[in-house]
Amino acid sequence: MQPLKNISLRRFSLRNRLLTTATLALVIALSLIGIVMDRAFKEKTMHLVKERLEGYVFALISVIDTTKDNQLKVHENLPIPKLTQPVSGIYAQLKSDNYNWQSLSMLGVELPSPQMATSGETVFDAPLKYKNKDYFRMTRGLVYETSSGEIPFTLSVSEDARNYFRELQEFEGNLWLWLISTSIILLGIQGLIMNWSMRPLKRLTDNLADLEKGKIDKVSDDYPPELAGLTSNLNRLLENERGNLNRQRKTLGDLAHSLKTPLAIIHSELENTGHTNRALISEQIGNMNDIVEYQLKRAAVAGHRTFTVGIPVIDKLEQIIRTLDKVKGNKKVITHLQVAPGAEFFGEHGDLMELLGNLLENAYKWCDQHISVTIKTLTLLNRKRTGLIIEIADDGPGISKDKRKKLLARGVRGDEKVKGHGIGLSIVNDIVESYQGNIEINYHPVLKGAHFIITLPP
Repeated sequence: MQPLKNISLRRFSLRNRLLTTATLALVIALSLIGIVMDRAFKEKTMHLVKERLEGYVFALISVIDTTKDNQLKVHENLPIPKLTQPVSGIYAQLKSDNYNWQSLSMLGVELPSPQMATSGETVFDAPLKYKNKDYFRMTRGLVYETSSGEIPFTLSVSEDARNYFRELQEFEGNLWLWLISTSIILLGIQGLIMNWSMRPLKRLTDNLADLEKGKIDKVSDDYPPELAGLTSNLNRLLENERGNLNRQRKTLGDLAHSLKTPLAIIHSELENTGHTNRALISEQIGNMNDIVEYQLKRAAVAGHRTFTVGIPVIDKLEQIIRTLDKVKGNKKVITHLQVAPGAEFFGEHGDLMELLGNLLENAYKWCDQHISVTIKTLTLLNRKRTGLIIEIADDGPGISKDKRKKLLARGVRGDEKVKGHGIGLSIVNDIVESYQGNIEINYHPVLKGAHFIITLPP
């Protein structure tokens, strides 16, 4: 039974995940924008209210004077017209030890008397709550200098806060309306972009469905860079599997064909009662054993693998050389190694051992004393892993041109190859072919013997 977590993740499609994530990110971002803009509007508006009330205070200072008996008075011609209009929303009050004044606008309006403030002291009440009403009040302590001394007084200007909160409420309503409308529009655009972006995945799904039905034999290469690596690796995997299947079919066909002749000879000898040639039968059985051994090794060739871990070549190379030195102990062979640092084989371990083992065994067999092994790395554009160039040469008699052609001939079975070189080189040829590589046989310019050059692409 599948865990509930896995089932829920599987049913939650990639498109829904992206849309949900984008929606959450958009809601969070626009909410933060709304909060910041709302706070900025409040601070800016409050700052304007404060500056406006300060301006009213300084304007009123200009109309404050004294009487002949050095008492404070406020001229009737006020610089702020609203102060002369009843219930205008702007109210002024003056308070001193022996004189109190309030503007005509306070007719019918109750406001608490301002507290006496020291000279230079400024108090801003935002808001001032009085009888379930809100006001903004700017209070300033001042001193009027006369010939007989200083007269301290407090001047305050108040403003009805209802207009402020009404404007604030209207702004917040418009702000969130625009943010919600913007969110809906952006989500719609995001949905369109997502449908357009997910179209290659939908096309890839359709391609895979057609591949499963046998309508196509490979996935299209016409995909964005993000999917091109996936499709190219998938196509290589399909090619590898088809190659392995074809190779196994060919091996079975070659095996059946190769066994026909020795089986016919044995059958013929067995029919000749009393004249059975045991040596001939033994020879044919030996041939059959060699054929089966070759074809089994050939069938075991794994071929190119799209997904595999690199195998360090130097370790396997030294292991094979140590083994051959023990087996060929009666022959003193000097091996000259030159391996590129970090050279790796991206394939099956058994293929690498067969490839190097057969080539080195052939070189040990035919050399007089010296063997040269050079391994280089091969890089191709847009491929992250590397290929190999393997060169193995000896100072033996070499291989003539006509024999080279027969050794490298495609489709020629191992039992039909050049006598003296066994089935090992046939296995090498099959391995190189399975990795879409290339093999050349030349004379080595220095050692003068056979020079095998194997190229295995990444």
